Amino acid sequence: MKHLLISLFLITPAVLFSQDKAADNKLDITKEPVLSIQTNLFKIKNLTFSKLLRDEKGEILETQFQVDNQTNISMDLYIFVIATYEKEYRSETSFDRPTSEDKNPIKLIKTYPDDLTNYEYIYKDSEGKEKKVYQKYPKNIKAGINKDTGKPYTLNDNDLITFHSFHNSPYTKKYNFFNQITILIFDSDENLVFRQMYNVKPVKR
Repeated sequence: MKHLLISLFLITPAVLFSQDKAADNKLDITKEPVLSIQTNLFKIKNLTFSKLLRDEKGEILETQFQVDNQTNISMDLYIFVIATYEKEYRSETSFDRPTSEDKNPIKLIKTYPDDLTNYEYIYKDSEGKEKKVYQKYPKNIKAGINKDTGKPYTLNDNDLITFHSFHNSPYTKKYNFFNQITILIFDSDENLVFRQMYNVKPVKR
């Protein structure tokens, strides 16, 4: 088992998602949302990423963390973990924001729960042609349930949830392992209450 270095990823091109349920698969690529969202309701602790060797089919990234209740009330949560390999774009100076004509820098995406159609969106290019892209925001918030119970994760008062997810990176001709992890947590009213992206890099030996 190989543990990976974790760092907060605070600057990245992003997409603002329409809140109109009738057009929830359309993108507004002209604006950027808040990159990080924190909450006083709970804390994420003991976060680790481990690279697991597999057979000839690929490798697996295991994500583990705990959600620690900071209140004396119980709450239901929808939790998503998104593992991606994303192409990096460099700016000429540190004062410039990286830019690219590539509106979909995500080259590999594996999600938990495992349903990529929940992350498929459509945008129109400069010629008006529609193109399908993957973005790190689920269309169906209520899909982020506990697979063991078929219900939202219940965080009891002064308690914690221990969370595990596994993400497979299949071997391909141009193989890339995940370099980013995004954790999204929504409350029972489908409000996004926690959003954080992490850079993941292998430990140098």
